[in-house]
Amino acid sequence: MEAVLAGLFAIGGTLLGSLVTYLFQQRTAQRAEQFTISARLREERMAVYSGFAGTVLEFRSAQYNRALLRFEGRESAAYDEAKATSYRLRAASWHSLYRVRLLADDPEITRLAENAMTLVADMHDSTERAALTQRGDAVREAVEEFITAASAEVTRAKPLPR
Repeated sequence: MEAVLAGLFAIGGTLLGSLVTYLFQQRTAQRAEQFTISARLREERMAVYSGFAGTVLEFRSAQYNRALLRFEGRESAAYDEAKATSYRLRAASWHSLYRVRLLADDPEITRLAENAMTLVADMHDSTERAALTQRGDAVREAVEEFITAASAEVTRAKPLPR
């Protein structure tokens, strides 16, 4: 009888040990998966946020060039080329903005990105060089604000939900 009880205790202990090991391994695997997902999201956000800033600043430059050429006279091949470049970069900027909207957790980041787009979108309509320069500076400041907020989100350590 003692041999049977000892055998049952041994089997029970083995089963309990296997169950505990399984639970610890499952928890470790979940944490590793959460870490991997979090790291990927962080990398994707860094790429998207910096890409947006770069695209908007390129768009700003194209808008500035377009406006300066317009001041000189609309009927030129250089103006037509600047206008086409401006349109191409506007589309790229909108694409970047949509990616920001998809990845941003903080609505403030989206608001700041949209503000930068609003400022740069009609920059070419400036009627004076001083107003153009002032708008260009406002765009740069808006991008700086966006990057500051985006950087805080990227560096903030947020545990993923379990």
